[in-house]
Amino acid sequence: MKIIPFCMIAVFLLLSGCSSLNELDEILILSGIGIDEGEDGGVKVILKATNPQASTSGQESGGSNQAPSYTFVSEGEDVIGAFSNVNELLGRKPFFAHISALVVGEDYARNQGIKELIDYMERHYEIRDSYLLFIAKGEKAETIMNLFTPIENSSVFTMERMVAIPGGAHGMQDGIKLEDFIKWTYGDKRDPVALGVEKVDKEVQSTNADILNNIEGNKNAVRLTGLAAFQNNRLKDWLTPKETLSYALITSHTRQTLPYSISCNEGEGTIGFRLKEMKKDFKPKLENGKLTYVINLNAQIVLEGFTCPLKLSTNQGVDELQQLINNTLEKDLTSSLEKAHELQLDYFGIRNQLFRNETKQWEEVKGEWDELYKNMEIQAHVKTYLESPGARVDNNEQTQ
Repeated sequence: MKIIPFCMIAVFLLLSGCSSLNELDEILILSGIGIDEGEDGGVKVILKATNPQASTSGQESGGSNQAPSYTFVSEGEDVIGAFSNVNELLGRKPFFAHISALVVGEDYARNQGIKELIDYMERHYEIRDSYLLFIAKGEKAETIMNLFTPIENSSVFTMERMVAIPGGAHGMQDGIKLEDFIKWTYGDKRDPVALGVEKVDKEVQSTNADILNNIEGNKNAVRLTGLAAFQNNRLKDWLTPKETLSYALITSHTRQTLPYSISCNEGEGTIGFRLKEMKKDFKPKLENGKLTYVINLNAQIVLEGFTCPLKLSTNQGVDELQQLINNTLEKDLTSSLEKAHELQLDYFGIRNQLFRNETKQWEEVKGEWDELYKNMEIQAHVKTYLESPGARVDNNEQTQ
């Protein structure tokens, strides 16, 4: 019988305290991190913190004058110093588990590169690397982080939602995470890329929560741009939206459907369509010491907009439409690969594909990679089939 009180005392001792845990009123929940160049070549860290005392509308009782989120800025000589100095600003312990985006200013990405930042993020025991990575195009990260965007009230949450939209204009399924960037750089030896983001109206200051009452959403909105291409962890150039779509296709970052638009012959109009049921085979081949990248794409197309003078009520009109789309897609995909050539970057991971798929031949020629890549031939073969012209077949024919 004496054993029962002993067991009860042991249980109470085990449950009496959890010193390693933090109470909710002792932590500051962070939703995003921004990185910019600081003064005299230093580093500036911007922390986006959620305000639990304000509702999403900012009208909760007792909290109507409080913003839904706040940013805190800390500077240091380097990344470590900037993050260390954060504690001097906050009355609560930063909580990193709910971070959904890391935004890096363009100047920092070009001038300092993000090697030091990656190293810190990987080593920090509380910071994950599975959140989205963005480069602020033509902006400081602080500008993007300070925005009170429409609907979501936070630029971080808005960017997260934009990436998650199925069939988004950028074509990048699930966006690009920091862990992808790290894997490409150090695991696959592939030049990495990151999604770009920019403020829509650069003239309007949107750092005050009162801007949320403005019906003109563009004034405080952000948008995704083309991809940022890196070399040796430094930003080198930007891809256009069309080049970004081609990248998404070639690297299989697309969803099951992809929105696309092309110009008609001689600028006579525009064709908007959606690619679906895509069958893709994109791979490099080594034959007799020559490198060829082969693109094979078969897909169904559904028209979503059509202002070309083609008669879709005839087989000839449908054939002309399909051929026009085939030729344009072949040109776009080829141009995207040629852009990588011009930049002397391998962000498509061609070298890694050769290592994985043609290991024996690759071992024989890997010392000649630069020359092989420089002289690589591109073969593109696209076949599309019109599944549906939409509600009306010949909506552009002139009535008699």
